[in-house]
Amino acid sequence: MFASYDEATVNSSTETRNNAVPESNDTPESPGAVNEPEGKLTPAEWFVGQMASDLGPRDRPVDIRCRRILLRLSSWATSEGLPLEREVVLDPDTVERFCQRGVANDRSRATFRSDLRRMGPLLTRSAPWQPRPQAIATRNLAPPYTFSEIELLRADAANQPTEARRRGARALLALGLGAGLDGRWVARVEARSVTRRGGVVEVRVGEPAPRCVVVLAEWEDEVIDLARTPGSDYLIGGRSEAKNRVADLSKRLVRPVGHPRLSPGRLRSTWLRGHLEAGTRLPELCRAAGLQGFEVLSDLLPLVPPLVRADEVAELRGCAR
Repeated sequence: MFASYDEATVNSSTETRNNAVPESNDTPESPGAVNEPEGKLTPAEWFVGQMASDLGPRDRPVDIRCRRILLRLSSWATSEGLPLEREVVLDPDTVERFCQRGVANDRSRATFRSDLRRMGPLLTRSAPWQPRPQAIATRNLAPPYTFSEIELLRADAANQPTEARRRGARALLALGLGAGLDGRWVARVEARSVTRRGGVVEVRVGEPAPRCVVVLAEWEDEVIDLARTPGSDYLIGGRSEAKNRVADLSKRLVRPVGHPRLSPGRLRSTWLRGHLEAGTRLPELCRAAGLQGFEVLSDLLPLVPPLVRADEVAELRGCAR
C-alpha cells in the first residue's frame, strides 16, 4: 500500500471535471479545479469511478483529493489522444508528462506527481513502475551490562526467595555470560548437553544454529555444578518447553529497587563484547555465537575500549605483544 492512502482511496461516485489545463493557482483540493458534472457521466468520470471502486471507495478528504487527481489526469490524457486504459493513462511516462504539461502550479505539480506515483502501482499490472525497495530490518542492540551491574545480578541470583528461582537465575547468568546463550537456546540446555574434555567445558545447543560453545573459564565451574545437580532436567530447571519460558522466569525474579533486570539479550551482548575486548578472532566468535555475519558485532564495536597506542600499533603491525 502507499503512504497516506494505505486505507483510503477514491470514491466511485460522480465527481467534478475540467478538461482544460489549470491556471497556476489550481491545487488538488481547490474547488475551482473542476466543475460539478450534470446528468450523464463523461467517459473520464466513468473511468475514474472504476478505479475508485477497485481501490475501495471512501469519502474522507484524502479520497476526494485522490479522485480529483485521477480525473484531472484522465481528462488530460483524452485531450492528448490517449485511450482511457489504465496501463496507458497510469504509465510512469504519461504521469510525468501530465505533471510537466498539464499542471501549471509548481506546488500542485509536486503533489500530483507524488500522489500518482503512489496510486499507479496499485491500479496497474504491467505499467513499468519501479518496485518499492524492501524494508530494511533494524536491529535493536541489547546494551551490555557493566561490571558493577553483573555483580548486582549475581548477588540478586543468590538471594532469590525460592530454590527454583535461584537455580533459574544462576543458569541464565552462567549460560548467558559464559556461553552467550539467550532465549533461543538457554531454556533447552540439559545436563547431558554439557561436557568437559581436556579441561575445556562445552555446551551443545540446537536450532536455530546447532553448535558447541566453549564456556568462558570463569563460568566453567558454575556450568558444571548446574549440570550435575538437576539430573535430566534443563539447567534452568523444570521440563517446560514453552516459548515464553525464559521471559516468564526473568519477570518472576525478585530484584531490589535500582538493580538491573536480568535480560538474556543483555547477557549475550556482554559475552560478545567481552570476546571483542579480548581479541577473539571474528570467524571463531561468529561460529560460537551462531551468527551468519558480522552485522551484530558492528553494533558493539563502539562499546569496546580502544587499546593503548603501543598495543594498537603492535596489533596492526602483526607483532602483537
